[in-house]
Amino acid sequence: MKAKTLMASAVCASMILTVAGCAFFDKDDDGVLAAAEDYATAVTKVKTGDIAELLYGGEDLEDDIEAYTSGSEVETPDGYSDVVSAIAGTISYEINEESVESSRKNAEGSIDITWTLVDYEAVYESVTEEGGDLDAFIDALSADGAVTMESSQTLDFVYDGGAWKVDDGNLKDLYEVYDFYSAALNYVFIPPLNDYIDYTEWYYSNNGVYNNFNQIELDIITTAEGDDVPFEFTYEYYLDGELIFTSGECDDQGHWIEAYYGPVYDPNAQTDEMGNLVPGQYRCVIYDLAGHVLADDTCTVETTEIGSADASMIDSVEWYFSNNGVYTNDTRIELDILPTTEGQNVVWTFYYEYYLDGELIFTSDVCTDEGFWIEAYYGPYYDSEAQLTEDGYLVPGEYTCIIYDLDNNVLAESTCTVEVF
Repeated sequence: MKAKTLMASAVCASMILTVAGCAFFDKDDDGVLAAAEDYATAVTKVKTGDIAELLYGGEDLEDDIEAYTSGSEVETPDGYSDVVSAIAGTISYEINEESVESSRKNAEGSIDITWTLVDYEAVYESVTEEGGDLDAFIDALSADGAVTMESSQTLDFVYDGGAWKVDDGNLKDLYEVYDFYSAALNYVFIPPLNDYIDYTEWYYSNNGVYNNFNQIELDIITTAEGDDVPFEFTYEYYLDGELIFTSGECDDQGHWIEAYYGPVYDPNAQTDEMGNLVPGQYRCVIYDLAGHVLADDTCTVETTEIGSADASMIDSVEWYFSNNGVYTNDTRIELDILPTTEGQNVVWTFYYEYYLDGELIFTSDVCTDEGFWIEAYYGPYYDSEAQLTEDGYLVPGEYTCIIYDLDNNVLAESTCTVEVF
């Protein structure tokens, strides 16, 4: 009886050793840990060839990794390589050894890792808000005490050909760490345009007040040095505190940097029956392309009822931009009524005709105009059947313009000469 007990014990011990031995030889935590260390080191040093060798199927991924980290397939901004190099130099990692799992039998393993690197978005916002340039940004990225951020991942492994390889076939985990290569494509550094601004002015207003206008315009007046500086900007218009218009990107240069508003620029602009902007407080905010405010000012739009024009309100007529009524090699002619002071404050409603050597060639639609120049144009832009030379100029001859009110009374009549050489 005693002998049987000893034999049974020996059999049990043998079975335990066999099971334990299988489990012992199946696990390879040290191998997974070593592969994770090699991979993390290659990532921090941006060694694309080493990264590819440590990836499962990496031979098919190396070109993608190289293109992504070099920016070779996209247009990169100035200083791009210096920026991404500075950010990459801040990458560090910590592997959680207690999280390792492995099974040679199942050919799979995993381990948790935490990446740490500079918070490049926060640094960019801080530097640009202070007007810093590219060099200031690069310095701030690697400065002591720069704000950092963390990203935690679980690296999955495949046991392949006697080696542990990181399983990241779509490079999702790698690109999460390397996201700064994409983000840096959008970093723009705007020169400090505020240094070139003298003051702002509401163009053609009466101390910031517009009366019966269909267009308003806030202008930045530059300093002498700013006349030669290109301005790239966007702007917003608000009506009584409500945003009503956001422009696209604009560029301008010179002494007047202009931000317009009216139905020509915004088809949704609110206008009255005369086509003038509705009354209210209009605020314009102009930004550089980094979002810094260049100008912020408010004007007042008023509307008053005005009378109708008649011939008694005409001071004179003029063939605009002619040489005493003679146009040479021109594509457009224009007869203007110059109103009296009274006529400058009324609305002119009219139509007009053009005659060439006594023959009627054009009748306009009903027009409305106001101000210092009441304009009656003619040319191919206004008349698709205008007669032109081979060079695109109006054919020579005597052109007569007659301007009528809506009761068919003649307001103005004059003749000009068109010559072609």
